Amino acid sequence: MLVSQFTKERLGAASAVAASLEGRFGTSYAASDIVMTAGTDSAINALMDAVLEPEDEVIAFAPCGQAYRALVEDRGARLVEVPLDEETMLPDFVALECMLTSRTKLAIVGTPNDLNAMAYPEAVADGIAGALFRAQRAFGHSIMLLADEAHRDLANDSTQNPWWPAFYRNTAVVRTSDVSASVAGEPASYVALTPEMAGRGDVVAGIRRALREANTAYAPVMAQRVTVLPSAAASPVPFAARFAS
Repeated sequence: MLVSQFTKERLGAASAVAASLEGRFGTSYAASDIVMTAGTDSAINALMDAVLEPEDEVIAFAPCGQAYRALVEDRGARLVEVPLDEETMLPDFVALECMLTSRTKLAIVGTPNDLNAMAYPEAVADGIAGALFRAQRAFGHSIMLLADEAHRDLANDSTQNPWWPAFYRNTAVVRTSDVSASVAGEPASYVALTPEMAGRGDVVAGIRRALREANTAYAPVMAQRVTVLPSAAASPVPFAARFAS
């Protein structure tokens, strides 16, 4: 059974997600800050449609998923990949500062940041946020940070992934229920926009318009009720534990 965006919000999904995120991470969201979607792919697509224009630049961090490059280039924008520091295997901050330009519109971080489920230390998150903040001031326009959290609850050992809105106010978090709740094929996902985000209302409207145009502004009702709404685990499940007998 499928329902419209309006009906989904009447079901209370956006309010429940906002309350869950506030309880888990301490960031105060309202239902109007949450846009429900059907899967993270449709969420990221819609966000890029709402934010990017031809010739814009998007920052990503190695190792970068190639799907990001395809999505960025489909909109006539350019993806710029920040390399790793060979000694620390963390982002090269000197390179990052050089790669931020007046055309930078968006930065993408994966949570966790690589396929080994390794988390960025808080110092790295703080460094990325600081570089983006300085670039905003230097170039006179806002730069959004997209935190792709489809796999946030897959962690190596008990490492905590950074909660990006705590470091940078212009953050859009994309999360889904089907991975963490082990309900494959029933994606009830959402985009959470920090209330302090510059131009938040326009971004919300742009995301919803893009979802309607792509005919993806729908999600299974059962998935919303069973998987997204209770998504408030206190800590991620260690990656190895998911495969323990």
